[in-house]
Amino acid sequence: MQDEMAGERPGLRKSQLAYGLFDWASSPVPTLHATFVFAVYYVSSVSPENGSAQWAWMNALAAITVAALCPFLGARADAHASRKRWLLAMTLTAALSTAILWWVRPEPAWIWPALALSYVSIVAMESQFTFYNALLPSVATPSTIGRVSGFSWAAGYIGAIVCLVLVLMLFIMPETPALGLDKANAEHVRVTMPFAALWFLVFAVPLFLWVHEGPAAAGQPGVMVTLMEGLRTAQSVPGLLRFLIARMIYADGLVVVFAFGGIYATNVFGFTQNDVIVFAIAINLTAGAGAALIGWLEDRIGGFNTVRLSLGCLLILAAIVLLSPSRLFFWISALMLGFFIGPVQSASRTVVARIVPPDQRARIFGLYMISGKATSFAGPLLYGTLVTVFGTDRAGMAVAVAFFLISLVVLGRTAPGTPSTQTA
Repeated sequence: MQDEMAGERPGLRKSQLAYGLFDWASSPVPTLHATFVFAVYYVSSVSPENGSAQWAWMNALAAITVAALCPFLGARADAHASRKRWLLAMTLTAALSTAILWWVRPEPAWIWPALALSYVSIVAMESQFTFYNALLPSVATPSTIGRVSGFSWAAGYIGAIVCLVLVLMLFIMPETPALGLDKANAEHVRVTMPFAALWFLVFAVPLFLWVHEGPAAAGQPGVMVTLMEGLRTAQSVPGLLRFLIARMIYADGLVVVFAFGGIYATNVFGFTQNDVIVFAIAINLTAGAGAALIGWLEDRIGGFNTVRLSLGCLLILAAIVLLSPSRLFFWISALMLGFFIGPVQSASRTVVARIVPPDQRARIFGLYMISGKATSFAGPLLYGTLVTVFGTDRAGMAVAVAFFLISLVVLGRTAPGTPSTQTA
């Protein structure tokens, strides 16, 4: 793959590798912070009484903040061709706020500092994708944008897994953690935050050295009209708004899969904590493999068809997961489902990157972020409601199946950017 990339034009191989390396760099931060390590530490040790609710509300506030900020930040980055500068600012903010979590001790006095720092980290990590995604067309040609995006997604999954395995082996599992850390004060857990931050900073450097900025927009819009201009830009591309609405719906389905997959496995099939960690690693591996392998297919059948294919498979496999009669059946169907999680995310990004005007990419990717975050609270809310009403997590997981089905219908059969989409 790398050799083929290199032959496209001089210097492209280096920029593509740097672009993928940024995904490798950034993915461990949410993996260790928001999913597997610090989130569990906060709920179990810092705020054991109300930690789950507090963490949920903090995440909801972060999602709302990202949805509100991204269009405006994206427009500003477009106007000044400052996507890399904004990306650097978000990278440094996320790394610093994450690293400072080292000082959060397992005591209730640290509840508010932990929530505040986590909020900043999550907002910065999510916002940086507005600028990172907008750089994708700068590192790939139209014929290879699918595989470059897929390669990057795969690098992110693998980077998260490698970093997770390292911290488990060095700090979490050993009787005597590396660096002589004190388990009684949860130092073996807290150290994972500066570890992830340092990982992020080190491996992010090549992007800022080797990836070149795209063109600036002709003018800078006012803040109050940025969102409307972004919407008008999206409307000018046939079918783009419809695609973004569909993406909003299937992104909600993915939120349910990611947020409650471990809970579902535990409550329905009796997974232990170790089982859940192994399960999470396995899902990330299959998702990364899917993103990399189907990226090649995408360059042949197109990003839109790849999204439709992946969504159809997600719908079928999510239904099988929902109805799985045994643990083995669940394992097989869940791993197959994971294979299509990466491709639907990767291909969604390339669909937008291929059709957006070059000088307005960051602005549109701000709207793209909204389509992934604006209703991200809906899946967890419906999941909890159905579990409460029916008393089983199978009812809650039905939400993901419904979201995938609805999004497939909304998506339609005509790719955005095709004139006939307007009457489809």
